[in-house]
Amino acid sequence: MKTINEKLEVLYNDWNQKHPGHFVSGGVVDEDMFASCDVRILFLLKEVNDMEQLENWSLVQLMKDQIERMKFYRIWETVGLWSFGLLQGFPAYEKLTYMKEANIIEGLLNIAMTNLKKTGGSGESDMEIIKAHAIANKELWLKEIEIIGPNVVICGGTFSIVQELLGFEITTCDSGARVGRYNDMLFVEMYHPMYRISPKVFYAYFKETMIALGYK
Repeated sequence: MKTINEKLEVLYNDWNQKHPGHFVSGGVVDEDMFASCDVRILFLLKEVNDMEQLENWSLVQLMKDQIERMKFYRIWETVGLWSFGLLQGFPAYEKLTYMKEANIIEGLLNIAMTNLKKTGGSGESDMEIIKAHAIANKELWLKEIEIIGPNVVICGGTFSIVQELLGFEITTCDSGARVGRYNDMLFVEMYHPMYRISPKVFYAYFKETMIALGYK
C-alpha cells in the first residue's frame, strides 16, 4: 500500500506530464508522526519565494534539510512553533523558546504543507495571480488535500480564495478568524506565517483561534 507521499508523487508526476514547467511539490514531513497526531494539520500557503525557477523541488525535502542543519527560515520557524504549541496543549510562548530548535523540529515533523500556486514567486505575492493558479489547478490541490487527509487546514493568507472556490459556509470563531467545513475538514483563516507581527503576538492569536475551535 502506497504512503501519502508516494500517492502524491504519482499525482504530481501525472500532472507534470500534462503541465510541464517549474513545480514545487508539497507533502507530509514524517508520515508516522503525522498519522499519530490527534490533530493532523495541513498548512495551505500561497507560493514559494523562488524567482529563479530553475528546477523542480520539494517542500518536504526543504523541511528535512532544515531539520538536519537545525537552521530554519523564519516562515518555518513560525509554523514549527505553532505546531509544537498545539501538540503540547498551547504552553506559554516563553516555554516554546526553551530548547527552541528541538521544539521547531518536533513541530515540523508533525505537519503537512503545500501551496495553491505550485510555481515560484516573489516575497510579495500577487493575489490575483495566486487566485488564477488556484482556479486553473483546483483539481490538483483539492486532490492533494484529499490524499493528505488532514483534520484541519490552516489557510495562511489563502482562506478567501479557497472558500470562494469550494463554496463552503463561513462562520466566525471567538478570535475573529473565519472558518468553514468541507468534506469533514475544518478550514481556518490565518494570516500568512511571514506576516509582519511580533512572533509572541502571532502565536497568541493562533493559540486563541485553535482553542476557540476546541483544540487545546
